[in-house]
Amino acid sequence: MRHTVFTEVPDATEVPDDVTDVLLWRMAVRVTADHRPDPRDPGRCANLRCAHEEAYPCPPLRDAQRARQAATRPPRFTPGRARVPAVTTLAQRFAGWFRPTRPAPPLPRRQPMAALRLAG
Repeated sequence: MRHTVFTEVPDATEVPDDVTDVLLWRMAVRVTADHRPDPRDPGRCANLRCAHEEAYPCPPLRDAQRARQAATRPPRFTPGRARVPAVTTLAQRFAGWFRPTRPAPPLPRRQPMAALRLAG
């Protein structure tokens, strides 16, 4: 059995800084490079493994895109202090929102345990 060496895979120096899983990212890059749209029919994948697929992007390409996203760190928040509105403003805006609009019906009186034993 002959193994194919992929030469289009980026070197370790070309891996972006936000990649957390280099092996997964490289695999996703290889699959993405192998599953390009067919130049004669852009709605289909040019890879022979996807000859039976109806539309492009094919399932291997969609999986590779998800793997590439999973291999990278999510974007960081902008550094700095969060702007929080004044607490008094929020307290005034939501004052009384949890109160019922109509009075609750009275709860039925519970019988003492001794009365229940005598009734049964």
